[in-house]
Amino acid sequence: MKFTAQITVSGKIIPLYDSDYEAFKKCRKNTDLHFEVKQQRNYKFHRKFFALINMVFENQEVFTNINTLRKELTIESGYYTEYVDFQGVVQREAKSISFSSMDDMEFSDLFSKFIDTVIRVMGWNGADIEENIQSYL
Repeated sequence: MKFTAQITVSGKIIPLYDSDYEAFKKCRKNTDLHFEVKQQRNYKFHRKFFALINMVFENQEVFTNINTLRKELTIESGYYTEYVDFQGVVQREAKSISFSSMDDMEFSDLFSKFIDTVIRVMGWNGADIEENIQSYL
C-alpha cells in the first residue's frame, strides 16, 4: 500500500489527502511497518525543466522531434548509461527523468547540468536563459 504523508514538526506522520488517509487507516495499530521514504519532486521545477526544453527546441533547427532533443541534451549533460550493442559498439542511452526514477536533489543537479549544456551547445547566455524561460511556462 502506498500513500503520501507529511511529517509534522512534532514528528507525527499524517496523510495528505483523503485517499491517503483511507490507506493509512488500513494499517493495524501496534504493528511494525516497513517504510520506503521518497521526497516528492517539486512539480513547478519539473515544469521549468520542460519549459527549458521547449525553449531550446523552438530555437534550433537540427532536431525535428522534441523527445530526441531531450534525450540528446540529457546524454550531453552526463546523465546516461552505456551498453555494448550486438556489433560491439558502445551506445549511450539517456536515463529516465520520471518522478519515480529520481528524487528532487538528483533532478536539481540534472537541471543545473542541462543549463550548462545548453550554454555550451547553443552558445546562449545563462542569464538570458533564466529570463526567457518564464515565457515558456
